[in-house]
Amino acid sequence: MKKSNCRQLLESCFRTLRQVVPVGAAVLLGSLNAGSVDAQLTGTQVILTSETPQVQFHDDVAPTRSWRFLGTFDDFRFEDSTAATIPFLISGGAPTGSLRIDPTGRVGLGAFTPANNVHIQTSDLIPGLRFQSTNPSNEYTWDVTGSSIGFGVVDVTNSGLIPFGVQAGAPQWTLVVAENGNVGVGTEVPDANSRLDIRSSLTNALLAVRPDAGSHFLRVENTGGIFRAGVQGNGDAQFGALTAGKGLNLLAGGATKFLMNSTGQISFGNTVTSISNKALVHQSGAHLTLGGVWTSVSSRAAKQDIEPITSEQARETVRALQPVGYRYKNELDERYVGFIAEDVPELVATNDRKGLAPMDITAVLTKVVQDQDKLLEDERKLNAEQRLELDKQRQVSTQQQEMLVAQQAALAALTKRLADLEQKSGGSNGPAR
Repeated sequence: MKKSNCRQLLESCFRTLRQVVPVGAAVLLGSLNAGSVDAQLTGTQVILTSETPQVQFHDDVAPTRSWRFLGTFDDFRFEDSTAATIPFLISGGAPTGSLRIDPTGRVGLGAFTPANNVHIQTSDLIPGLRFQSTNPSNEYTWDVTGSSIGFGVVDVTNSGLIPFGVQAGAPQWTLVVAENGNVGVGTEVPDANSRLDIRSSLTNALLAVRPDAGSHFLRVENTGGIFRAGVQGNGDAQFGALTAGKGLNLLAGGATKFLMNSTGQISFGNTVTSISNKALVHQSGAHLTLGGVWTSVSSRAAKQDIEPITSEQARETVRALQPVGYRYKNELDERYVGFIAEDVPELVATNDRKGLAPMDITAVLTKVVQDQDKLLEDERKLNAEQRLELDKQRQVSTQQQEMLVAQQAALAALTKRLADLEQKSGGSNGPAR
């Protein structure tokens, strides 16, 4: 076919298209250069032969814009002639199925028969997607890749680091983000009350490791306070409140069993009592004072089967006690005196005979001391009575002695008087005849 005839045929086709395509759609077909294009019409085909064959689309309604399809020996492209850009290009030799949109709308990249909405298929060992910013103010490149080893996100800009990865063969529901934002590890349905729900049969459900000797903590906080748990730089564990004025509350069996306030005062037990002015308080009422004195519970309300011990029990127990000196095996630098739990009498022994209650020893000693005190008191009373009797006897004896002295004095006086009378009588009358 002659070029003139071909041009006439094409112009006839374009005239037909102009009639079919509304002018209001701002579409114009045409502008074939017969001198550089060999155009053929064979059956249902239109063949353009040239060094760079092309078809242009020109909108002549302001603002105007031109588009064109053209082919070169390297590629086939679709250009925005007005903007001088190439939004779509196919290199020569591209394999079959490089881009495929099937009847269902699925897109295949290298997959002639897409098996999903977007299906990427390649013979490369590590297929992937690249996200790259060429903006001079923030150039960055990320790859999303997969291989027989696993799936990963690669920070290409920073030496190919892989901040996120999934190894091949990872178990079902290894990581799940629920619709409410909760994250499940090992569970399809994360707990509704937990932002992170970890399910595992391993010894450690959660492991946090720091590769140096620095402190490493788990920190939890709200507007009222901050809690921290972990390991200090020296390896010691740390657990508790960081906020000034806040304490520690430990639960067991669903209830509080241990309280410690910000000053270090402690209350503990099955039913924890409030912390007041004691250093340490047990639910029974036993406590350690702020001055360091231990006070045991001794209220009648806390006891039953109350009965006195006999004097004989107390004496026998005290006689059987064997005070000894000793050192504890885990404290060899300190010496103590006391008793051996296995050797004490039954009255002051504990059921397991592994420990002693100081109050038990104090009780029997008190009973013995009370008995001794009573005996001493009785003796004091007897001695007092005896002294009183002796005093009475001494008083009587003194009176008797005084009477005897008086009698002796009177007798002496009488004797003297008689002697005087006799002398007077003999001196005036002469001797008696």
